[in-house]
Amino acid sequence: MTILRRISIVLICLSATAAGLAVATPAQARTAASQSASEFVLAVVPEYGGPTRVATLRCEPAGGTHPDPIAACYQLRVADGDFDAVEGIQGACTMDYRPVTAVALGYWRGTRTSYRETFSNQCVMEHATAGIFDF
Repeated sequence: MTILRRISIVLICLSATAAGLAVATPAQARTAASQSASEFVLAVVPEYGGPTRVATLRCEPAGGTHPDPIAACYQLRVADGDFDAVEGIQGACTMDYRPVTAVALGYWRGTRTSYRETFSNQCVMEHATAGIFDF
């Protein structure tokens, strides 16, 4: 299966899950707090095979299936929910070429947000995204 097809399938699944996050509560139960919710479905898609990894991340309060939601939410708070503005962390990575694509769909403080970027390998992705996709 080509990487574009795999990413398309993942995006469709993530879109459905993110849509579920938005309608999980009845309209009359939505409060100012729920409208400012920050929830994401995150995925890491290896380009050359291997399983796609998926995690959920909820901020304010931190939670979800992400192994370190507090640190991931902190990085997003500093970047005001903009994955492209996340300041990466320093560290050495090997130069092997095993591309992975990081995908995020969800809401930052009530505003729909999406992100997709391909990195040369897992280590480069983890450093560039300050561990948000380290799961």
